[in-house]
Amino acid sequence: MYYAKETVKRLKEAREIIIFGTRLIAREVAYCLMSKPYELKISGFMVSELADGLGELMGLPVMDLAEGKRTHRDALIVIAVMERHLGEITEKLREFGFTNTLFLTFESGLWSGVRGNFFRYSWTQEGRAYLTLEEELEKVRERGDPADVRIYRVQSHADKPVAADVSVYDWEVPIQAGTALTEVRISEIWDNQGENISEKNREYCELTALYWIWKNDHSKYAGLCHYRRHFDLDLELLSRLAVSDIDAVLTIPILNAPDVRTVYAHDHLESDWAVMLEAVAALRLDYVKTAEKLQRGNFYYGYNMLIARKNILDDYCAWLFPVLEYCEKRCGKKEDAYQGRYIGFLAERLLSVYFLHHENAYKIVHARKTYSGVRKGGGI
Repeated sequence: MYYAKETVKRLKEAREIIIFGTRLIAREVAYCLMSKPYELKISGFMVSELADGLGELMGLPVMDLAEGKRTHRDALIVIAVMERHLGEITEKLREFGFTNTLFLTFESGLWSGVRGNFFRYSWTQEGRAYLTLEEELEKVRERGDPADVRIYRVQSHADKPVAADVSVYDWEVPIQAGTALTEVRISEIWDNQGENISEKNREYCELTALYWIWKNDHSKYAGLCHYRRHFDLDLELLSRLAVSDIDAVLTIPILNAPDVRTVYAHDHLESDWAVMLEAVAALRLDYVKTAEKLQRGNFYYGYNMLIARKNILDDYCAWLFPVLEYCEKRCGKKEDAYQGRYIGFLAERLLSVYFLHHENAYKIVHARKTYSGVRKGGGI
């Protein structure tokens, strides 16, 4: 195993494994752990309270905490939920005597690593390259100027305070997204300076910053991360990346089961997905087969995070934004604020389409990400 070795060891040595949760993340964790290279036996799923009719999932029993306490007291409980539920669930498990727990929550580095091993194995079996940033940079003996790799940290005046100390990422360049929509200023670089689409931030999310980077940055490498999500890098790695042959850095893929389109339709509006495919067919017909391959597959690159040679980032943006504009015109505004961010959600999948299409032409490597979370009481 390459990622999360101690976690994998703990999973393999567990007498019994129970997944806490029954939603998508729990199903995907179970799917991953039961697949190669793990092939672990899962005894079932556990929830706080059983919903009507939910006695079985993926062919495995679903139990409540009381039943779990009676029959699976010594099991390793793998908590597979969204971060915002973690505190409440951990407390409930303690009340019922469960202290042998493992957090494979959506944003956790452990879950990222566990699924990273899954993709590394499965892609190798398919004859595809799965390259990691660390391994590739170990081959680079020279050092360049880390300032040649300019990674922008997207932040907004509405961001919640983060729990972690982000000063460790002092090489990131803060950029305020959605600046045109507020009088508040929180950084020296604003996405409404120069050529921009800052006023579209409610729908485009961090992409208004990406647009600004495309039109206004002239670095050797340029990239984008978030105020809570960061590439796990340091100045040493950046100095090597600056003189490397790497074309693009993406995060460890997100696992979707049974497939990307089904999961998108579960979380968002499937009609928007159909429009996205229509846009690709209308504007970039040569990418249609790749888009269809992506939607039938089980991964995508999340968060709209990337680092790439600037000419590649420029090419990607020149490809991406016309597709998004097509979707915007046909899908319109949404009443629900969360679903109103659909342009950002579609862009994550389009990021994957673009780099999947070029996987044999570009040297693409995978980097770990870290998650800062927010201060207690601020929500996640």
